[in-house]
Amino acid sequence: MNQPRGLPISRLRRPLGAIRCGVVLCALLAVAETHAQTAAASTAGLPFSQLFVNYLPLFLAGTWMTVKISLMAMALASVLGLCLALVRVYGHWAPSRLALTYVEFMRGTPLLIQLYFIYYGLPQLGLKLDAMTAAVIGVGLNYAAYEAEIYRAGLMAVPRQQTEAALALGLTRGQAVRLVVLPQALRLVIPPVTNDFVALFKDTSIVSVVAVVELTKTFTTAAINTNRYMEFAVVTALIYFGLAYPLARLARHLERRIHPHHDYATQPA
Repeated sequence: MNQPRGLPISRLRRPLGAIRCGVVLCALLAVAETHAQTAAASTAGLPFSQLFVNYLPLFLAGTWMTVKISLMAMALASVLGLCLALVRVYGHWAPSRLALTYVEFMRGTPLLIQLYFIYYGLPQLGLKLDAMTAAVIGVGLNYAAYEAEIYRAGLMAVPRQQTEAALALGLTRGQAVRLVVLPQALRLVIPPVTNDFVALFKDTSIVSVVAVVELTKTFTTAAINTNRYMEFAVVTALIYFGLAYPLARLARHLERRIHPHHDYATQPA
């Protein structure tokens, strides 16, 4: 038999196969969308109190994860920030410039980009970190730059005459810094460091982008599954506020204790 003129049958079957695959894919997507709508409708009718009880264990776990990340990241930021401040104030020219470059770079780039680089970029260089470690390192390195400036201000607030007096008494420069300057500087920077910890605690919400299931990630999951964005947003905000507000009050109390002669009458409590 003579085949009709036109495209060969084998070529005609290719677009037909692609069309079949497209139809099947569209059907699967329609079924998935219907299932999602059905699930949303089934949860939409439930009272929020019942939904909250169902998701309460997840919120407790997410809150504990946020607290852990905040504590470990702040510990890293405090230690590294103090080292950077000491290098900037008492180090030689080259290390001081390197510390200054680190501070300016970390403060001048977004925390989100730094987290992306640590979690997604470092594996391309052969260093793969789990999400929890990447979150702690990312937030800690970022806030170390801010802590370095706070510690540097505290070190420079101690009168130079005290260092000179310590040297005159026979102490070395390292002993003078460690025994005379540093204790006074740390006392001065307690309030701003506490305030920075409050800011760090809230900024941990960014680590949800690197697959860390903390408080904000838990809120996103609960809101998407139940379509109750407003209610769960209020719950999440109250949890953040309930944990951050006592720290803010502690910072204000420490500031009053450290600077008792400052006039706070015109400032809000």
